[in-house]
Amino acid sequence: MKPSVSKIFEQKPEVWGLRGDPYLWDELQQAFTTIPLPCSKTCFIHHFEQFFQELTNHPLKTESAFWVEKYAHGGISSGGISVEFWQKTALPLLITRLQKVSKE
Repeated sequence: MKPSVSKIFEQKPEVWGLRGDPYLWDELQQAFTTIPLPCSKTCFIHHFEQFFQELTNHPLKTESAFWVEKYAHGGISSGGISVEFWQKTALPLLITRLQKVSKE
């Protein structure tokens, strides 16, 4: 079986934006099991934006944080998605990992 892009999600970030972000990370990892390696940066970003929209009902280019009920598991900020975290931390991290595994 060919390795999938989900491999780059195996090591989770040490710091998250909001409390819903780890649940979205897990769902994105699952979604990327359908995308085989190697995968170009352009292809990855296309799929990332598509999956992000499908899973959250918000585009990645949303201006501010938002709330997703299925990621709410108790607590005042539960279910919150930090767009800034995904745009400035998670996506660059994942692209770096993708480029590394694409060279292996």
